[in-house]
Amino acid sequence: EKHEKGYAAARDIDDLDGRRSSVAAFMSMGTVVMAVIDVRTEAEWNNGHLEGAVLIPYGRIAEKIESVACDKSQKIYLYCRTGRRVQIAKGTLEKLGYSDVVNLGSMENAAGVLKVRIVK
Repeated sequence: EKHEKGYAAARDIDDLDGRRSSVAAFMSMGTVVMAVIDVRTEAEWNNGHLEGAVLIPYGRIAEKIESVACDKSQKIYLYCRTGRRVQIAKGTLEKLGYSDVVNLGSMENAAGVLKVRIVK
């Protein structure tokens, strides 16, 4: 299903509590080419997050990333409150072989760059 600005609800994954969530992603000929991940806490997520993003707290990124991005060349956008936790998560993903990880800093900055809404 296409959404504004070329975003699509590309795939569902199991979130931390086993619920199904949608991951925002650009689609190119049916292939996911981008994922958006919030690396904050669940409490912060519940107070607002980017539409279509998935929650993977930075301390759990190594164990959960394959549920969102199996392809290590896929573009992965990360955001948190200030960018500090993203830098930690980015380093973890790069050590795991992910080659296109982008630190978008804060949620507000990420919303502006990606042109997506903040939702609760």
